[in-house]
Amino acid sequence: MEDDLRTLLAAARADDPDAALAALTLLGPLRDRLDTTERLLIESARAGGASWATIATALALTSRQAAEQRFLRLTATGTDTDTARATRRRQQSVDTHHGSKIKAIRTAARTLLRRIEADDAWTKRFTRAELARSTLRMAADAPPGALFALTTTALADLPPPAELPETIADAATTLSQTLSHKDSTKD
Repeated sequence: MEDDLRTLLAAARADDPDAALAALTLLGPLRDRLDTTERLLIESARAGGASWATIATALALTSRQAAEQRFLRLTATGTDTDTARATRRRQQSVDTHHGSKIKAIRTAARTLLRRIEADDAWTKRFTRAELARSTLRMAADAPPGALFALTTTALADLPPPAELPETIADAATTLSQTLSHKDSTKD
């Protein structure tokens, strides 16, 4: 990514149309990577308790609504902020009803997903890498019953922790440990 950025900046400073055209081909993949990184950072900040207003300030946006809208654009859900808020409230209500274990499993699954999506080499790491990622994406917002099944399946698709990057292995281990305490869905 750094090399692509240097190439882009050098081409922008030069008066060479061929270099500019060649550099333009690098913009799409670089923009996609930056968008993914921005989405992951916002998700991480939200998971850590940051408000939309705080995120808006960090992004130099003028309102919390603007930060939420930007996040929705990055997630490509096409959902407006009111609908997204209502969906989040429903999910939180369902999770609260089913107890803290569901919330812990969902949080652990989302953490693992964020770490996987931040790994540029993920799809090349092992045969079922994309399947594990897709399953975790479904688990992130799944109803409680499906959450157990999807996270269990995603973990089964992963290689042993020793074969994964440390941050991903740590998140997978946390999810596995959280699932092993699923006997009771009520506190």
